[in-house]
Amino acid sequence: MSDSVRVLVVDDDFRVAKIHAAYVERTRGFTVCGQAHSAEQALAAVAALRPDLVLMDVYLPDGDGLGVIRKLLEGADEGVHPDFVVITAARDVDTVRTAMQLGAVHYLVKPFGYPAMAEKLT
Repeated sequence: MSDSVRVLVVDDDFRVAKIHAAYVERTRGFTVCGQAHSAEQALAAVAALRPDLVLMDVYLPDGDGLGVIRKLLEGADEGVHPDFVVITAARDVDTVRTAMQLGAVHYLVKPFGYPAMAEKLT
């Protein structure tokens, strides 16, 4: 589908990334264009794949997802960057506030099932 929303899944846990990718693929109008498991991989994947949406984990082995979002926003040409859904186990006010200030369109707290993901995607 050429008109589908292209999604990059970023999560340090390969199994969790696979589950989230399956959720995306189950959702009409969305397709997974790639997966990344570290901050470095996420930055490279966004540059190479140009996704429309990034599902961003906060805790990554070489940094944090909010830092990745910050770097992507700083390097964006004229505001051209993917949208972000922050997906994490973090429930603290500072993390949620920072994600929203950075422009995350949604915030999902792990663990969650397909219905919660589908609701946020659609």
